[in-house]
Amino acid sequence: VLTASLVLFGAFTLYAGILIPAWGSRDHAAGLLPPRVMRRLYWIIGVALGAAFVGNLIALMQQSMAFFGTGLVQVLEGGLWNVVRIGSRFGDVWNFRVAFLLIIAAMFAAALYYHTRQPSMVRPFLTAAAWMAALVLGTFSAVSHAAGAQVLPWVGVTFDWFHITAVGF
Repeated sequence: VLTASLVLFGAFTLYAGILIPAWGSRDHAAGLLPPRVMRRLYWIIGVALGAAFVGNLIALMQQSMAFFGTGLVQVLEGGLWNVVRIGSRFGDVWNFRVAFLLIIAAMFAAALYYHTRQPSMVRPFLTAAAWMAALVLGTFSAVSHAAGAQVLPWVGVTFDWFHITAVGF
């Protein structure tokens, strides 16, 4: 989950913060980059997004199995995953993370949809997705070891978020 989220953030920030300023050209209407570069970027984002969703589902199942001390079949049959999703701090953060990923998926889908219909919209969607991906990384900091600090946990969480976004960048 973390690796997929880091790749997702890295791909969006690579696009918005490095490739566009260094290589962007109005000659390429959709995304301001050559089509071959955009196709590769779309592929990387799509794989990372898919891996993030699959990884988050596995994480929810794993957390549910650990929380109830039972197997996967019991977690699925008894709906125990939903208890963890709505009744724990992990579930609260997981819900935010998945909501952010859904927003990113919607922006990515919109960029793909408008790629030929209104090419000037590709850059804003992908740039906004970079900011949303930073929030996805923030959800890891919210449940990190820094959140358990006895003194000023918000400072630890903030610096953990700075660190994880630097790694992703």
